Amino acid sequence: MEAIDLICLKCKHFAVNGIGCAAFPDGIPDEIQFKNKHDKPLKNQGNDIVFEPIPPTPLNMLNILP
Repeated sequence: MEAIDLICLKCKHFAVNGIGCAAFPDGIPDEIQFKNKHDKPLKNQGNDIVFEPIPPTPLNMLNILP
């Protein structure tokens, strides 16, 4: 099985608890996890939040954080 570099881990909306994010507080849908893309809101999303990269910081620029 191949590991996927999930975009959610690099999104500023991702919840640190790993359950969801600002767009999907109850859990990130399979559609996003399998396509590894969230550049447009999903049909029944209920908000318009999409992937936004985490702004660069000294730690994530050194690949210490996602």
